[in-house]
Amino acid sequence: MVIVKNISVEAHNAHIRDLFRDTLARVDGLSQEDFERLRDDPSEFLAGYLLPLPEKSVKRPKKAPKEDVIERARAAFKPEKCHARIWNSGYGCQCSRKAGDGDFCKKHVVHHKWGLYNEPKPEDIQWKCLPVEVAVEEAPVEAAPVEVAVEVAPAPVEDMPISKMKVAELREKLKENGLSPKGKKKELIERLEEHMAAGVGLPREVIPLEEKPKRKPRKKKEVKKKEEKDEEIIEKEAEQAVVERFAQLEADPEVYEEMEVYEYQDVEYYIDGDEIYDKLNPKRKVGTVDQDEDIILWLSQECEREHEEKRGSQGDETDVSDSE
Repeated sequence: MVIVKNISVEAHNAHIRDLFRDTLARVDGLSQEDFERLRDDPSEFLAGYLLPLPEKSVKRPKKAPKEDVIERARAAFKPEKCHARIWNSGYGCQCSRKAGDGDFCKKHVVHHKWGLYNEPKPEDIQWKCLPVEVAVEEAPVEAAPVEVAVEVAPAPVEDMPISKMKVAELREKLKENGLSPKGKKKELIERLEEHMAAGVGLPREVIPLEEKPKRKPRKKKEVKKKEEKDEEIIEKEAEQAVVERFAQLEADPEVYEEMEVYEYQDVEYYIDGDEIYDKLNPKRKVGTVDQDEDIILWLSQECEREHEEKRGSQGDETDVSDSE
């Protein structure tokens, strides 16, 4: 049944007049008891004038979730798709667009910096390792226990010497062993060598934290002053971190060799995976890059406005150099 919501004024007025006339004819000659019954339940009388209730809308099924990045990275090569490899959060996968003229889509026909999906990954890029799939086997039937002398195998020897590891590899190894990854390359090598000489895989002591005495609740003014003081400390620490970062970069450029420069609309940024950082303040994240669309998703309008100002300033410098 189709319900007409918009009717003309004449039709509405005629409808009300008909209802009024029918009501007078209906109550004419009724007893007091019948009149009260009609007043309490007029639904039978008004059935011809009331519109039916709309049917409940059927909920649409939810869309299927996006394919997992790990599954995309393990997917088999499809020749009908674009042959270019995309970033895929650092794991790499085949472009999902159809191949046009040749083996690439319109986006990757000119440039495909991550290589081809049907070829080995470029070695100059730090890719993430796919987790190893372990097959679950059924537990065998336990036999009678037999005492067997088992020799303890020595600790495995590292394939690559520590001195020849890159900074990123040293930091990853230190993190695995629960050590600090901060410092220059020489300090990282010494710290890892000392740990390896002391014994690989030995459990570290777990020192319980001392219970702190309960503090009395502070007043609102004290809390506000402390928050302002903490904000000042954070700002000073951020400024000091930037100064120290550039000082270390000048002293030992290899410490930050893993930072890759990403140029977007003639403005340079630092890129780490899909995350984009300000080149003047590398600790400040400004957005994430969409590798498929080759665009930056800004964290805020302020970041986007700063980008446009940098583009404008670089355009002004180009005009001045041309005029000279």
